Amino acid sequence: MNLSRLYNVFNAEKAKVSLVGAVVVDTNNVGFYAFRANCNEVIKSHQVTVKDLDPLREGWSEQDPMAILRAVKECILNTTSPGGMVMGVRVVAVGIANHRGSVVAWNRRTGEPLCNVILWSDNRTAAMVDEYLRTNDKYRFQGVCGLPFSPYFSAFKIKWLLVNDVKVMSAYRGGDCYFGTIDSWLLWNMTGGGVFATDSSNASYTFLMNINTLKWDKHLLKFFGISEKFLPTIKTSSEVFGNISEGYLIDTPVSGIIGNRQAALIGQKCFRSGLTKGILDKSGSIFTITGEDKVFSKNGLLTTIAYRLDSRPIFALEGPIASAGHTIDWVKKCLNVRETECLALKTKDKSQNEVYFVPAFNGLYAPHWRHEARSVLVGANKSTNNEDILKAAMKSVCFQTQDIVEALNDDLKMSIDKIQIDGYLSEEGLIMQYLSDITNSQIEVAKYKNGVALGAAMAAGYAPEINVWNALCMPGDNGVIYQPKMTADERKIRMFDWRRALRRSYNWIDYNNRLDNFWLTVSITSGVIFIGGYLILKK
Repeated sequence: MNLSRLYNVFNAEKAKVSLVGAVVVDTNNVGFYAFRANCNEVIKSHQVTVKDLDPLREGWSEQDPMAILRAVKECILNTTSPGGMVMGVRVVAVGIANHRGSVVAWNRRTGEPLCNVILWSDNRTAAMVDEYLRTNDKYRFQGVCGLPFSPYFSAFKIKWLLVNDVKVMSAYRGGDCYFGTIDSWLLWNMTGGGVFATDSSNASYTFLMNINTLKWDKHLLKFFGISEKFLPTIKTSSEVFGNISEGYLIDTPVSGIIGNRQAALIGQKCFRSGLTKGILDKSGSIFTITGEDKVFSKNGLLTTIAYRLDSRPIFALEGPIASAGHTIDWVKKCLNVRETECLALKTKDKSQNEVYFVPAFNGLYAPHWRHEARSVLVGANKSTNNEDILKAAMKSVCFQTQDIVEALNDDLKMSIDKIQIDGYLSEEGLIMQYLSDITNSQIEVAKYKNGVALGAAMAAGYAPEINVWNALCMPGDNGVIYQPKMTADERKIRMFDWRRALRRSYNWIDYNNRLDNFWLTVSITSGVIFIGGYLILKK
């Protein structure tokens, strides 16, 4: 990143009388935030929930693309007033931050969606991935796109649509199909169908962008049978993409687009190589910034774009976590555990076994990349109760993080001793302390929790045509700090047992020889019932 530009073109006078908007599309929440330029003060915001559609088959995760678009419009309408004003101050630019890996197809002439949004967590392409792995190494294209074969990434979803969806196939053959991630869908609609583009951070999650050239890779396109003319133009994360075509923000430039995890990196000022940052909410990601140097992992991590605020990209190693807060919510719902019990977990009697929960609802992400894995609870005995299982779910976030930290340490030949954390799980003191213990690292919790929205606004305000945000002048953001208290011997035992549990989650699903309607139900006397391929094991 060219830090000198941050000083040279920042327009301080314009910033004093300007707001910057941020559209944030998380998996089930959409929000619009109006920030005072060049600071983290939110003047006004509005959020709405977007629900998943009822899955047609096990492992499918979809949303209505029009529902996402309506939610964005509703949020903007409830935050702004005519002329793009909020509390008497004008919004001069808008940034978009969105969940990555999800895909939608639409008719480029009519704007009609050709399919539902296939979400990042959707696992329908698992059999396809297994078929590829029969003749290809999992990391065959790592040096090209930085990624392993996995249903997580967009290219496999696009290929599935081209093979299985009649409307998509017809539009594709007729030259009327556009494929895009959520940012491209929103940008195209917000600009009245005038701009079909994405940014490097979103493109890097498609499995189709060359991580070295930052362009769509011809060999990967040929491998999947996808034509480049149906894909958006790849741009930086901070430039004017186009102007909003209607509503209170008409003619306001969209000048920032970035993946939600990468937006959080900017929001917490992760501008230094070697800095490690975690975002923990429903799912999660752990990043270490590697600067302008790409590092290709030998331990199951992703080589990705941290951000590209100007012509030169900043790279990172990333370990995505499929299920973090979702695991805790799921256990609370299934076991009907009261909210207060989350913070009042009793000290375990030493005579009881430690319980481990591996949350592989749709497989495991980094560093294991096991899409056939399924959730297991290991170590339960007759004394195990609901609180023990809840505690195991909370600790699973920390164990998954430590797996990634160990991979980072090995790839980077360093020892990570400090991790910055944001996301709503950062407010859970028990989880943060255990995270510090199990990673043997100082955990620095962000004081400002919505780093995603802040990062999207910063990217938009930093664009050379806007110039109302100087990222380097942002104040420090560290809040509570946690120090490790666990002994080395105990940490070693806990990780040894976690990995024993982890191995028990492998190879549950054979996608090439399975009955689609097979459901496995197992119950134990403590009242726990796992349905749909989730199995409880006793030691």
